[in-house]
Amino acid sequence: MKALIFLLWGCSIGAAAAQDNGAASPHALVEEGVKLYDAGKYDEAVAKYQQALKAAPGDETATSELALTYNALGRDAEAAKLCEKLLKANPAADQSVYVTYGNSLDALKKTKEASRVYEQGLKRYPNSYSLHYNQGVAQATSGQAPAAIASFQQAVALNPGHASSHLSLGVMQLSSRARVPAVLALGRFLVLEPRSARATQRLPLLDQAMTQGVSKTGSNAVTINISEDALNGTNGKSSGPDNFGPAELLLSISGAAVLNLPAGAPVPTEIEQFSTQFGHLCKTLGELNDKQKGFTWNYYVPYFVEMEKKGYAPAFAYLSHSSQTTVPEVQQWLTAHPAEVAVFQEWSKNYVWPKPLE
Repeated sequence: MKALIFLLWGCSIGAAAAQDNGAASPHALVEEGVKLYDAGKYDEAVAKYQQALKAAPGDETATSELALTYNALGRDAEAAKLCEKLLKANPAADQSVYVTYGNSLDALKKTKEASRVYEQGLKRYPNSYSLHYNQGVAQATSGQAPAAIASFQQAVALNPGHASSHLSLGVMQLSSRARVPAVLALGRFLVLEPRSARATQRLPLLDQAMTQGVSKTGSNAVTINISEDALNGTNGKSSGPDNFGPAELLLSISGAAVLNLPAGAPVPTEIEQFSTQFGHLCKTLGELNDKQKGFTWNYYVPYFVEMEKKGYAPAFAYLSHSSQTTVPEVQQWLTAHPAEVAVFQEWSKNYVWPKPLE
């Protein structure tokens, strides 16, 4: 995006960029500012953008970059003011201006205003995954779970590599008791970002979802609880879109089997249990996929079904848990199987995702 902005620079600053006294041009100043911003030196970046605006007052690129940096510094009122001015002058300004404006308003606790800005931006840029994602954040903040889920789904459809959208979608689906869709969204997030601080923080959500609703209630008794929401799907009807009731039941049964092993049978470790359960889940989804409908069935399920068929389920299981640096078993497996992980990651990188939603 920044590369495109700089290609358009000549159209925005005109002859004012020429400097006869040897001083840095506004273009060069903004380039320096961007490098400083990327290095986390926000105050220094602000100084460069302000210098550029002295040489070329009202320049759109310098102003939008300054607003972005103000937002990063928590100077949200100033950022919002700059974005408002930019959009009044040019409603067709880059989609990043709408994102910065909305984010700044959201940070100022003006969530409704932020949502309206994202909506305005999406009218001009309907294929902006960033606007869909940030709209989802605003909707989630204001308690609009179904709308937030729909926005995050649009974001991941437009950009399958955007880890935050998969993570946010999974978290919202968990809160809406859509267990299997949440497992798949969180799993995709952990493929994209397996070792980050966020992975360490969110991995327990995936593990808990995999074993949810199964408990040992006696020496030879295991209880399985499945929510009505899971059985009825997203629209309250078992025949509706994204109904995963049968898959959830079988997932719970596979978890119950581990808790009720025959006497003397070896007890699998947690990661072994996860790998086995996830593999079974993928097989089940493949068997159920005919004539199913809904975003998760059409988008996530084919990816994980193909993953299991190609034999990548173990690589996925251990890679998704690689942030567990204190679990020797996980780290030992990853060290012993680098080729398997690399092949899986290469396949995942080249996987062809469905086209964005209409």
